[in-house]
Amino acid sequence: MSWSEAALLSAACWTVSGLGYAVLAALDEPQLSPAPLIAVGLAQWFFAYHRCWPAAAAAGLTAFVVLFALVDILRPGLGRYVADALATGVASTAALTVFTLVDRAGGRRHDTAGSPENSRTAPPT
Repeated sequence: MSWSEAALLSAACWTVSGLGYAVLAALDEPQLSPAPLIAVGLAQWFFAYHRCWPAAAAAGLTAFVVLFALVDILRPGLGRYVADALATGVASTAALTVFTLVDRAGGRRHDTAGSPENSRTAPPT
């Protein structure tokens, strides 16, 4: 996965988070959250383009920890809607960063293992 793809997805997550919480605040619906919508969108992207299970597991765990840690820290000072929007945006960005790092590390390892220089059956040069 490229860093530009991760940045584009992160921007989309921030947009959905900001607009979603703005609409929910205008409707005064504190029990709803756009976070599941973001999670479903990222899951659909994952299954369509990048099925790297170790990266997905690491990203999911990262998102969970960051989201709930930031919500607890930010809510007292910022209020529910602003804190939740920020926490959701940061959690999605952190998850995409971890996903990209793990995916790229795994991709390099597979590319290196399959290169002719590392193959025992490759003729000497």
